[in-house]
Amino acid sequence: MRKSRGVLAAVLAGFVVSLSYGCSPSYPECFDDSHCRKDAKGRAIEEYCLNGKCAECRNDEHCSSKRDESYICNNGKCQRINGYCNPEAGIHCPAGQKCRDRRCGPECYPETVAEDCKEGQICENNRCVEPPECLRDEDCPAPKICQNRRCVDPPVCQMRLAYFDFDESAIRSDARTVIEQNANCIKERGDVRSTRIVGHCDERGTEEYNMALGKRRADAIRNMLGRLSIRNVTSASRGDLDPVVRGATTEAQHQQNRRGEFLLNQ
Repeated sequence: MRKSRGVLAAVLAGFVVSLSYGCSPSYPECFDDSHCRKDAKGRAIEEYCLNGKCAECRNDEHCSSKRDESYICNNGKCQRINGYCNPEAGIHCPAGQKCRDRRCGPECYPETVAEDCKEGQICENNRCVEPPECLRDEDCPAPKICQNRRCVDPPVCQMRLAYFDFDESAIRSDARTVIEQNANCIKERGDVRSTRIVGHCDERGTEEYNMALGKRRADAIRNMLGRLSIRNVTSASRGDLDPVVRGATTEAQHQQNRRGEFLLNQ
């Protein structure tokens, strides 16, 4: 029995020796780095044995020595660090971020705003911004208003169209609201010297009839503007010569053509 054990031990020792000196693993299998100096075709490479497999790297130093400091070893592969920056090498951060210690981060911090931002700027939500000019309309000189924290001129109101029913020149309730709003807009603007109302019709009816109908519609709007204290108003008709929708077939399309148009002379 003792002799048999000796023979078995000798066989095992010989097997280990044969693995160590006589039989090398085939690429990419490896026991140590020496097995990762040639690829399967016998070409020279510089890889490292990692968990029994040849890999591009085993630690960060392998990557930085092969490439540069922006690369680290991740599961045997060299990958660029997420957020790495190096302005001297032309590697910059995205807009709104700043490079610190080779890493991209917030553009600014409130405690270091003097260093991070231009003179006069403030740090808000980690971005360098100009200080707000206003927070509400009352902060601005009249007649300016506060928009996006800046004092700006108020938007100029625009004229809206007044619509009519089929073969009608009477002012509808919705058109009345539009005319009143347009009258207020004319008063607010203060730069309107005169107003011209143009009546339009849909394409049904003769040209002569539609010209007369368009004039009645324009006159109805002009008369209402006069009652709203709007002066220097004239009226005209284009009949069905200028349709918004040409070749209209549906009532919704015809409705767009039956309208009163406000033209301002400034």
